[in-house]
Amino acid sequence: MTTSTSSFPSDPSIDARRAPWPGAVLGDGELLATISARGEVEQLWWPHIDRDPTLGELRLVAVGDAGARWLDDPSLTHTQRYVGDASVLATELTGAGLGEVRITDLVATDRPVVVRNVTGLGAGDRLGVFVQPQLGGIARAGGAYLDPATGVLVCHRRDRVLAIGLDVPATGQVGERQRGQRTEAALADGELLGGGIVHGHVDGALLADDPVDVATVVIAVASTHEEAIAHVVAVRDAGWGTARAAREAADATLLAEVVPPLTDGPAATLDRRSQLVFSTIADRATGGVLAAPEADPDFERCGGYGFVWARDLAFILLAHLAAGRDDLAVPALRWLVRAQGHDGLWLQRNWTDGSLAPSWGTQLDETGAVLVAYEQAWQRLGDVELDATLWPSAARAADALLTTLDPETALPAPSMDLWEERVGVHSYTAATAVAGLRAAAAMADRHEPTRAAAWRDAAERVRGGIERHLWSEEHGRFLRSRDVARGDADGAPTPASYQRLDHPAAPVASVDPVDATVDACLLGLAYPFGVFPADDPRMAATIDAVEQRLTTTDGGLLRYVGDDYLGGNPWVLARLWLGLARRAPAAAVVADGVEYAVASRTPTDLLPEQVDASTGAPAWIVPLTWSHAMLTLAVRPDLPGLPTVAATATSAAGADGAAASSS
Repeated sequence: MTTSTSSFPSDPSIDARRAPWPGAVLGDGELLATISARGEVEQLWWPHIDRDPTLGELRLVAVGDAGARWLDDPSLTHTQRYVGDASVLATELTGAGLGEVRITDLVATDRPVVVRNVTGLGAGDRLGVFVQPQLGGIARAGGAYLDPATGVLVCHRRDRVLAIGLDVPATGQVGERQRGQRTEAALADGELLGGGIVHGHVDGALLADDPVDVATVVIAVASTHEEAIAHVVAVRDAGWGTARAAREAADATLLAEVVPPLTDGPAATLDRRSQLVFSTIADRATGGVLAAPEADPDFERCGGYGFVWARDLAFILLAHLAAGRDDLAVPALRWLVRAQGHDGLWLQRNWTDGSLAPSWGTQLDETGAVLVAYEQAWQRLGDVELDATLWPSAARAADALLTTLDPETALPAPSMDLWEERVGVHSYTAATAVAGLRAAAAMADRHEPTRAAAWRDAAERVRGGIERHLWSEEHGRFLRSRDVARGDADGAPTPASYQRLDHPAAPVASVDPVDATVDACLLGLAYPFGVFPADDPRMAATIDAVEQRLTTTDGGLLRYVGDDYLGGNPWVLARLWLGLARRAPAAAVVADGVEYAVASRTPTDLLPEQVDASTGAPAWIVPLTWSHAMLTLAVRPDLPGLPTVAATATSAAGADGAAASSS
C-alpha cells in the first residue's frame, strides 16, 4: 500500500487537511459517500447522488490520557485500499500514541447508511465522532438533539435528517456554534455533557463511555426522524459482521454477472473496480451517471463535475454494453429519453433527474453520440420493447441534427467542441453527426423504413463535407476545426452558418478560418464513430500525428497541443482512446494503453482524469467515470456492429479522393 499523502497535490491553495478529490467512493446508487485518503467522510449525497450534500464535517477522534488524536490528522501515516473485490474500504493509520488503527467503511446494501468499524485504538482510548451537518447543502436553520430512547444523535432540517449512533454505550452533546458552544472542543476534552436540544448552526458529538478496542459508527440519512433513527438502530443491532457480509455478497453477485475482460492480473482487478465504481455513481432512481462525484462544489477551479453529460454517458453506455451491465445500461438509456431537449438535442449537462444543469453552450456532438449508443443497445441487447421506447427520441434527434447542417458545407453548425472550450465547426462533432445519422437510419429500418434514406444520405453528405473542408493537404492530416469563434473583430468575417444554432454563451465578433491544432478528439473520426477506418491513409496520418505530438514522457497522452486546463496534464482516457483507435476492429486483444491506465491508478484502484507526468500522481478529479469506461472498453473486444467495424466497407477511396487543401 502507498501512504495517502503521496497523492496530495502541491498546490498551496488546497486546504492542508483536504485533497480536492476523494481517496475512495462508496455507495449504492442512492447514497454516495466520498472518503478522504485520511479516512474522513468528506461528503454524503442523498437521496440523489448529485445534490443536497449532507455534511460540513464528520470526523473520528481517539480520546485518552494523552489527549485527543483526530484520526484524520495529516501528521499520521495513512494507507488505504479496498478490501478484495468489494466496496469495503480499509484505512490504516499509525503515529505517535496510536496503535495500528483500522477504519473499515461500507454503505449498507438495504438502507442509506454508512457503517464505520474502528479497531486497534490504544489502551485507554475512547472513540468519539463529531459532526457538523449541512443538510440539503445548508448549515443554518437546523436542529439537533439526542434521542433519549436510543442514544442516537439526530441532526435535522426540514425533510433531511442525519442520525448517528455508536454500538457501545456513549454520551452525546449538541451545540449551536453562533452561541459559542464548542462541541468539538468538549469532545476533544472528553467532557461531553449529554442531553440537550439546539437549533441554528448546529453540531454534535458522541463519545464512548469507556475505552474500546473495537467500535462501530452508524450514520444514516432519511427524510423523517423516525426513519433515520430506525436505520441506525437496525444496522447497529444487526452488527458490523452482518453489514459487511451483505455488502461482500452483493458485490460478488454483481461481478459474477459481468462479461469477463480479455486479461487478468492488475488490469482485470482495475476492471472489476471499475464495475463497482459504475454502480456507485449511477443514480439508482433515475439512471443518470455522474461524470464524477463533485469535488469542486463552489466552482473555484472548474465548472463542477457532479452532473450528467450526454457526452460522457454515450461512452459510458458503450462500456456498460461491452461488459454486459444491462442493469445500468437500460436505466441510463431511459434517462437519455427523459433528458432530451424540447428541440430534439441534448444540452450540455443535466442533473440526475434530467433537469437542465448550469451549462455554457450548445454541444452538438452529444446528440450524435447518443444516437450511436441507442443503436449499440439494439446490437447488444436486441430488446424490442426498449428499442421501441428509444425510437421516437432517436427520430427527433436525427431530425434535429438535419436542421443544423449547413447547406453550403454539409457540416454541422458551429457549436461547442468536445472539450467545451471553443465554438466552431469541429471534426469531432461532424464525426458524431455521421455516426449518429447512420445509427438513426438503422433504427428507422426497424421502425419507419421510409425515413431511413434521408438520414443515410445526410450522413454521407456530412462525411463528404469532412473530406472537403476538414482534411488538409498542407498539414497532411485532418484539421481540428474551422471557423472558430473569436471575441474580437480581428479575424475573418463570421459565416452565415453561425445563424443556424443559438449560442447564448458565445458572442462571435469574427472567426479563425482554420484550427490545425493536433487534438486527441480527432481519434473519434475512427473510434468509435467509424467515419474513416484507422487504416485509411488520411486517418492513419492523423492518428500518427496525435501520438507523436501529444505523447508525454511518462507514456501518457495530452488532450491537445497547448492544453493548459488545470496544468495541461496527460489524460488517462486520451491514452486509452489512442489504443482503441489503433486496435483492429473486433480484434480480441487488449487495446494498447491499458498498462498506462494501470500505472495511473490510485492506491484504491480508481482512475483519475489527469495524471502528473513527472510523479504519476493524480492531477485532477478522482474517479472520472469516463476514464473507467475507456478502460472497460479497452480490455474487451469492440461491440458487434460498432461503426468502426462497418466503416471499412463504406469508406471512400482514401486519400486520393480527398479534396484540395482546406488551409
